[in-house]
Amino acid sequence: MEKYKEFLVLLSAAIAAYFDTTITFLYALLIGFAFNIFAGLRADEVKFVMTRFPSFGLINYKGQKLVDSLKELCLITFITYILKAIIDLMKFEEKSAYVVQVLIAIAIYYYVKNGLRNLSKAYPKVRWIKMLYYLVSFKFREMMPGIVNDAIDKEEEESGKEKMR
Repeated sequence: MEKYKEFLVLLSAAIAAYFDTTITFLYALLIGFAFNIFAGLRADEVKFVMTRFPSFGLINYKGQKLVDSLKELCLITFITYILKAIIDLMKFEEKSAYVVQVLIAIAIYYYVKNGLRNLSKAYPKVRWIKMLYYLVSFKFREMMPGIVNDAIDKEEEESGKEKMR
């Protein structure tokens, strides 16, 4: 048993050393994931209820969404670190952190955008959340008042007719 213990300590130290340069990116991904999950729970109107046994319960909760989200998180993390390993094998060790940084930044953007969309559904009267969602998802047209959108539509129609001539 002592031999296995030494091997497991060696293996865990090697894994910790490999992930040490990118562990903060992984923490950021987990924070973005948690934000997305909590916003999704709020958008689905999940309620936490305190009971005697078990200590808490959930109303209006379907566990399949959480399972799918966890699978998605594991897939994103797995693919990211497989690409990091491939780049490390190509002797670009200092560049592999950039790959992890870019891929995890894209995943965090996706989680934040999805979380803001869920929050805008959960709180439809809070304009700040909607504006922030439109800004993050590059939907500038929805941020404009209706009269400006009508003017833009009219101008696009006129310019489209001129191009057809």
